[in-house]
Amino acid sequence: MIVNNSLSGSVDMLPEEVLCRNSIEEKIKSFWEKNGFVMVSIPVLENWDKLQVALDEKLIEKTIRFIDRFGGVSVLSPDLTVSIARMVSARKRSSPFPLKYFYLSDVFRVTSEHSVIRQCGVEIIGADKQSLADVELAVLIFMTLKEIGFNEIYLEIGNFEILKELLDLDMLKSYKKNLLEAFLKKDWVTLNCIANEIKDFKISNFIRNLPKLSGTPDEVFSKINLIPEFLHPSVKNLEKISNEIKNAGVKHYINLSLINEISYYTGFIFQVFVPGSPNSIGGGGRYDDLYSLFGFDCPSSGFGIDLDKIYEILKANYLKPINIDVLLSFNDDIPLHWVWNLAASYRDQGIRVEIDLKSRKFDEALEFSKNKKAKRLVYISKLESSGVSGWIVDTHTENKERMTFC
Repeated sequence: MIVNNSLSGSVDMLPEEVLCRNSIEEKIKSFWEKNGFVMVSIPVLENWDKLQVALDEKLIEKTIRFIDRFGGVSVLSPDLTVSIARMVSARKRSSPFPLKYFYLSDVFRVTSEHSVIRQCGVEIIGADKQSLADVELAVLIFMTLKEIGFNEIYLEIGNFEILKELLDLDMLKSYKKNLLEAFLKKDWVTLNCIANEIKDFKISNFIRNLPKLSGTPDEVFSKINLIPEFLHPSVKNLEKISNEIKNAGVKHYINLSLINEISYYTGFIFQVFVPGSPNSIGGGGRYDDLYSLFGFDCPSSGFGIDLDKIYEILKANYLKPINIDVLLSFNDDIPLHWVWNLAASYRDQGIRVEIDLKSRKFDEALEFSKNKKAKRLVYISKLESSGVSGWIVDTHTENKERMTFC
């Protein structure tokens, strides 16, 4: 169990909890490497002046900033996609594209629940076949969750271009901010109120019906008559991506009003839900304008997964006690070099050995080895002329045999 630390939004993790999380992360890492992605590492500390150009107002409000010892402003990395965009724009412009990166790291945002969020994610940078990259991302996040143990996965996809083109209409410019907030919060009452004020019937009716334009691909794309014609190309592009995702064997759903609170998304967008969490545990999409904020015009897309949420749901399946193979205990009169040499001989064979750092009699050492869940106790009891002797004990059966180590 994770216990809240005294610092608001941070957590402690015990050894078995760390092992559990590492097991999940290693599965993800191995799976992504098999899919051709390579790992990058991003610094925890970023230069505020360099990073803020790509952060929107809401994300800026959540950042943790401070004055560093040189008098500059530093920020704890609030968004790994932005940090990777900064890194690639500065160091990899001349590389052969596309780049396929993944990360496992912490991000730092002040929220109602956390200040430190453990994340993993992938980035596809500079892909010419953009629709294919979008399909790969949607399929990859689905298969990743399958890989780590989820059997029921709800993948929902959309196209932010639909809302963007809609909200760029002159008649909606004064409502743009309120409409975005309504879609983000799923505030359908406010959405209906705004729709009632729009004089253009087809636009008003489309806004009113947008929340209903979600469901299976067949259910949504069969209602093309409810969608204004100028939005048909963006809808058709989403339908094309949907068909390819379906061909890859991945069940998914369409949501034409899907939106992300992070503002850099420009086109294809998606999120995933799993049993055990009322909110999305991951998502992503396309952000073709992001790299231009760092002076590098480059198409890009990716996704992130909240590992803290994943851990809480899956820990019952992964959590297990930390066992050692051998507990090595010894009498006080045994020279330490014999202890080190014996431990080293076991470790050279790949056997995990813990040296007992407390003086114990044999019975006490046996009880302690059981508490440690060690498979065997090696107890050195006597210094001989040619070496040391003692007992090897199976802690489960308590069968023991004499041992001599020269």
